[in-house]
Amino acid sequence: MTSERPRFPFGLTLAAVIVIATCCGLGVWQVQRAAWKAGELKRIEALKTSPAQPIEPVLARSAAGADVSFTRVIADCTGGSLPEAYRMTTDNGEWIARAMVACLPTTGPKRQILEIDRGFLTASSGATSQPSTLLPPPGRVTGVLIPRPVDHGVWPYVLVAEREDPAPPGVTPAPYPDPAGNLEYVGSYAPTWFGLAGVALSFYAAMLWRRYHPKR
Repeated sequence: MTSERPRFPFGLTLAAVIVIATCCGLGVWQVQRAAWKAGELKRIEALKTSPAQPIEPVLARSAAGADVSFTRVIADCTGGSLPEAYRMTTDNGEWIARAMVACLPTTGPKRQILEIDRGFLTASSGATSQPSTLLPPPGRVTGVLIPRPVDHGVWPYVLVAEREDPAPPGVTPAPYPDPAGNLEYVGSYAPTWFGLAGVALSFYAAMLWRRYHPKR
């Protein structure tokens, strides 16, 4: 008398296909992210040593949809500025204020107000309250365009000053952390996802083997 052949496990097969396809898809995405990361790191590295550009053509490229992140620019802000503001942050474990100011370039699209991060207000080190120090308006600013972490419906970059002419008294330019550090792990999990796909496939194959080759 022969035993009945086990039915094909459609449910297990569907689950295995979903898991394997998902893991492979995530692995491919990570590989693509790794390629993007390599290009982005190359672009950022080139921009670090590139000469500063007049901001007007950079504004025009941004208005046309181009990514101008980390571009070094020179901006003349004698077209007027808004009152100084301060953003409290930390430096070596102590509270300190970053001086923020908005200005209009003398030329270029007037609707695009530049927000400038002038650096640390030295006198605010260790204080926890907002400073009331009034600084002279910015003149010529050389710095790097850093993407905003959140889109507030305004120009999506902050101009982080490397130097100003004339330099504001009591302010130390403070560049943001190297953006390359934020890309350190981009794309690095591709082997993990492909490995998980292999584990799922092995598990499925083992279940099929045990189903059709039971111990006697």
